[in-house]
Amino acid sequence: MTPVPLHTSEATVIGAANGWGKRLADTLTEAGCTVHRVDIDTPQWQVDAALATSACICLAIPDDAIGDWLTRHAGQLRGKCLIDCATNKNAFAETLKALANDGVSVCSTHPMAAADSALRGQNCLIMPLGRNSADAEVFARSLYRRLDMHLHGLAFTHHGELMLVVQMLPHLMQRLYLALLQQGLAPIGLALGELTETASANYLLNELGIGRVASQRASVSAGILETGLNSEHGRMLLEYLKQQVLLVQQNAGSREQLAAQFEQDVTALDPQGTWRTAMAEKTEAALNRLGNLRSRSLVLEAPNRIGMLRDILSVLADHGIDMTALDSQLLEGDRRVRFEIGIGSAEIDTASLTLDLTKHETEMLR
Repeated sequence: MTPVPLHTSEATVIGAANGWGKRLADTLTEAGCTVHRVDIDTPQWQVDAALATSACICLAIPDDAIGDWLTRHAGQLRGKCLIDCATNKNAFAETLKALANDGVSVCSTHPMAAADSALRGQNCLIMPLGRNSADAEVFARSLYRRLDMHLHGLAFTHHGELMLVVQMLPHLMQRLYLALLQQGLAPIGLALGELTETASANYLLNELGIGRVASQRASVSAGILETGLNSEHGRMLLEYLKQQVLLVQQNAGSREQLAAQFEQDVTALDPQGTWRTAMAEKTEAALNRLGNLRSRSLVLEAPNRIGMLRDILSVLADHGIDMTALDSQLLEGDRRVRFEIGIGSAEIDTASLTLDLTKHETEMLR
């Protein structure tokens, strides 16, 4: 097969109604690709017609349904590009490998962020399979580059083990943390939201991860943990967690023994200390930014165009406003952007500032 540019290709997205299926279908459409959107209620004859004319197939249905779908449509996939974007791949990995060596160009992918979130700079794993993978890999990379994601090539066989570390462990520890917070807060009658006003710097950084998981559907964590903890390596990690808790209990009477245990663990991971040095710098910068934004800030919303931030900062400078921090978030399919700007303590003529920002199509939300 010869690689086909996105804008001249024809593709079918299976599971295009929502989530990553919708995001990929929308992205392909914006690229000029002819897209057939297949959902659970699409008639089989329509599915067959779409597969017959499409050069590329994107699978975005639940991971526990992918194996059956691949088996039923295997004969229709030969000579075509096939990508999936499933979080868990164990249930259909062998079927995918067989197709990859039977005339299908296969590239498995895993975008490491929610489909409805801002994706610029977020990680996406690109995992070509088999001897025919080149065309599917070109298609996958072109597709995710349009979303401005950071692409990282990975051997498909390493995906499951990697997910235990970067996905299962965070979900496990943060769900346990949420359960422990219930018990920890009960004696003092403090609401979870109040912790932000009283917490240490370490908690404030940790709160971002806890809050991210808490705001997601519980079924997301459940699916990740079900897959991870039912694997041999996952069960081993859970057993090791139990051993570590027991070890902490045993050493709880000695600060020196606890410190030695913790130092041994982190030194084994980071012998030269370079990662710890980098983390100290990054976390300090993040804390400074969070502190400055909490102290005093403006929230502005504007069209997303080249030069917009420059125009806004020019207005702030004209008003003698000192900027101490800056966060930005893309909105409405990247058409608009929200800025949260930390500012100094100087007095502000709010009415005049609002008027000058309006001249640049910028709304001050607070």
